[in-house]
Amino acid sequence: MNRVGITAPSGNVLDIEAVERARALFEGRGWDVAVGESVYSSSMRFGGSSESARTSDFNHMCMKEELVLCARGGYGFSRILPGVDFSVIAQKGTWVAGFSDITFFSLAYLALTGGKSLQAPTASVLGNLECDPYTIETFFNVLGATDYTLDFHTPFHDFETEGKLWGGNLSILCAALGTPYFPRIKGGILFVEDVDEPAYKIERNLNQLIQSGVIENQKAVLLGDFSQVRRSAHDFGYGLDEALSFASMHTSTPFISGLPFGHKMKMATLVVGAQSVLSIRSHKALLTMKGCPAFRERIRL
Repeated sequence: MNRVGITAPSGNVLDIEAVERARALFEGRGWDVAVGESVYSSSMRFGGSSESARTSDFNHMCMKEELVLCARGGYGFSRILPGVDFSVIAQKGTWVAGFSDITFFSLAYLALTGGKSLQAPTASVLGNLECDPYTIETFFNVLGATDYTLDFHTPFHDFETEGKLWGGNLSILCAALGTPYFPRIKGGILFVEDVDEPAYKIERNLNQLIQSGVIENQKAVLLGDFSQVRRSAHDFGYGLDEALSFASMHTSTPFISGLPFGHKMKMATLVVGAQSVLSIRSHKALLTMKGCPAFRERIRL
């Protein structure tokens, strides 16, 4: 039987019922589910009763389970980075899934060990009553596949490339830049998303990745969802389109929009660290990710 552990290594969990629904979703598919102490307790805005308890819960789940699903993002993973047993996780081969603040794990794990992880819906998303069926279907399809191909519509012209897929939340990428937890990827396919940021901050973060050479070293940048973009009285017509246009004009690396990934109820699951092929024909993009988890489910009747 496949085993999954749900833990809260970042922000505290406010919607316990959503986590319980995610638990039932796994159990219905034949998974053995464990829920960590950090999900049911909190200290200020963080999961777990303390910093050490949260770190211990995450490391314990990574040692015990085959898949670790983060309950939610928020803020707090950067606090526990020095205490995460990355080499031990890599040795065991545990898959960790989550997004938003969990981008810190994906980046650090790739940088320190070369290990793969999943930028994927958290338990709070999977158990949300408004979660799109596409999100659940794609998540479990990726979990069960060896290789998996996502398709999405894009206004970009015909194009083809291949490289290591990596990325996540744009703000977290910039926060990790310059630390030992930031991967030095050349010739990769970078994907980015963000939420609740004004357009100028999105542009500034993209400019930082361009000016530091990160984006110029990639073969393509896939743009996910930039949702709930905040407006300002100073904008006078400036918005997300202008921010993305300015950034894209200052790099030779193509910006390709349309990736269904980010802080929305409809989101794809992406394998960070996977060798991937991106092919665009007639505005239909195919992203093939190699080396997915390949779990085998036994559906309970």
